[in-house]
Formats: sequence, structure tokens, C-alpha cells
Amino acid sequence: MTTSHSVPSPTSASAGSVLDGDPRILIPLPEAAERLGISRWQAYKLARSGRLPTTRLGARDLHVPAAVLRRIEQEGLPPAPESDGGEVG
Repeated sequence: MTTSHSVPSPTSASAGSVLDGDPRILIPLPEAAERLGISRWQAYKLARSGRLPTTRLGARDLHVPAAVLRRIEQEGLPPAPESDGGEVG
């Protein structure tokens, strides 16, 4: 078996990932915020806007898929949706 391919195995995240050694599939939103270096408030705001995908467990607990956190580490957050200019703040 050769190791020259560039596709990482599912068990090894990118070098220096905040999730190295963490076997969980879903990370609670407050913990995800801490790992991303943002405030809880910002994490909830991003989740509400759809920029940070979440899954609801139970009635109110939001969790972020670990795969999403890894992708954000590599690529950054997805861009904010463009406003059509119709809303006045």
C-alpha cells in the first residue's frame, strides 16, 4: 500500500485541527464557538443566518457537525448571503 495519495483518511484531520483526537461527530455549539475562537453570541448568530450549519438535538440544544468544523478550519466560513437591498435595518 502506498501513502503517496493526497486524500486524508477520515480519522486524520488536517494538521493542527482543533478536533485532533476527538471521536465525536457532533460538537455542542458553545464548544464549537470556543474552538473556532468566536463568542457564543457570534456562533448563534452564524447558526441563525445559516452560515454555520447546525443540528438540533432535543428541544433546544444545537450542535455543529465535526466535519463542518474541519471544513471551516481549512476554508473559512462561507460568505454571508448577499442582501437584495430591500431590507431596512
